[in-house]
Amino acid sequence: MTEEQRLQIKVMRYQGIGYMKIAEATGLSRDSVRFYCKRNGLDGFGKDLKVKIDEKFISEMSYQYCLSCGLKLEHPKRGAKKKYCSLACKRDWERDNPKLYKLHCDYCRKEYISERVKKRKFCSNDCYVRDRFFREEDSIEIFGKITKRKKVDYIPKWLEDLLLSYIKN
Repeated sequence: MTEEQRLQIKVMRYQGIGYMKIAEATGLSRDSVRFYCKRNGLDGFGKDLKVKIDEKFISEMSYQYCLSCGLKLEHPKRGAKKKYCSLACKRDWERDNPKLYKLHCDYCRKEYISERVKKRKFCSNDCYVRDRFFREEDSIEIFGKITKRKKVDYIPKWLEDLLLSYIKN
């Protein structure tokens, strides 16, 4: 087994690919791949082993092997280096590894995770509806609690911005 094959096995195992597919891609037997994985702590089910690959690992390995199927990439002499061997592999990779964004809801201010959408404003449809259609009711409810000196659970962002604008002026 060459050093290149060892590296390819490691990359493919971290992507959650099974022994048989790795064996087909590297040209080794399934048992050789399995024994190598056992010796190096990469054994078990591919789905259980799959980890979120960090950017450093991607930058080191992405230009040598296809991120999706693990085949060796051949680069053109000019142009950008490839990360995938085909468009189908790119689509598979993006489907299985969506970009995740940590955002804060504009209404309830809770932190939530959004897949693939960076400009999302609300964590749920309920928060959107409350912000869009119930502003007057929310303001009456919050000012009622304030005048009765009761605890206010949260103040929507639009109302806080409005109150702070009066303080700044």
